[in-house]
Parts: sequence; C-alpha cells; structure tokens
Amino acid sequence: MTRRVLLAALFLPAVAQAQDVMAQVMAALAIVRDSQATFVEEKELPELDRPLTSRGLLVWHAPDRLEKRTVEPFEERLLVEGDRLLLETREQHQELSLDTAPEIRPLVEAIRATLAGDAVTLRRYYGISFSGDLAHWRMVLTPLSSRVLAAVQRITIEGEGGAVLVVERQGRDGNSRMAVTPGR
Repeated sequence: MTRRVLLAALFLPAVAQAQDVMAQVMAALAIVRDSQATFVEEKELPELDRPLTSRGLLVWHAPDRLEKRTVEPFEERLLVEGDRLLLETREQHQELSLDTAPEIRPLVEAIRATLAGDAVTLRRYYGISFSGDLAHWRMVLTPLSSRVLAAVQRITIEGEGGAVLVVERQGRDGNSRMAVTPGR
C-alpha cells in the first residue's frame, strides 16, 4: 500500500462518520419549524476598550423567516424573509433584496440555512468543518467567496441536537459571540 492510500484508509472512516453525524444534526434542525430564543451578544471592536453587549430575542419560522430583535442597549429589528432583508431602528428603515447584496447573503445563510437544516445551501457558500455528535456539535464555516472572506474569516456554530446555542464570527472588523438560550 502506498502512503497516500494508507492515509486515506485511516481518515475516510472519520470523515464519513462526521458527515453522518452532520446529516443527523441537519435532520434534527430541520424538524424545528418554529422557535424563539433569547440571546446575549458580545462584539469586540478594535476601537472599543471592552466588548459591546446586546440582548434580545431571536424568532425562527421555517423555511426562511428569521428575526433578531435587539432590546438592549438600543432597540433594533433585523428581519430576513425569503429574499428580503429589513433593518429597523428608531432613526432608519432600510430594506434590500439579498440578490442585490452578494456579500450579505452568505452571512444570512450561515444562520438561516443552519436553522433550516439545509446543508446544501451551507455548502454553496462555505467550506464546512464538522465535529462532535448529536448531543453536542460544532460547525466551522469558512466563506468560499473571496469578497466575503475579506470581511469574515470564519463563523463557528455550536449546538445540541436541533438547537443552536452559540454563534461566533471572526472578522477583520472585530469578533462577535452570541450565546443563545432556546425558549422552553
């Protein structure tokens, strides 16, 4: 056996097993059609001495409606439904089509496709590294687009079964970590 064949024989079962577990996790996520969760998000920005903390509510309605309502430190609403993205604050109301924002769609799909259990869409925008089991899993998403990669180096999503518990984003403009507490 050549060294390459031997290495493939050693690592293929682990890769196949990770793909099987990922398929189980995607199926568990896809079952959840509606959910609500609270979140606490910390954003580290180079211009700030300490992280900026925000709190709010996440609402998911399958197949494609995701709402993030921030209540602290200020009110903000981000709604993605189908191809439409809406951002509302006290000062502004901005709406755009994701088709006109190719650098934003992959960021939206990182969360939305994960919640929908849609591995096909995730693979369209990201290289995926998956580890863990159904009880506790972790996906590291690396953007395939150089445009997106210029802003976001990776998104890490952790969860248990069909629930997302942590979303971390590492970007050129800073990092963020969102801890999610599913509603009971």
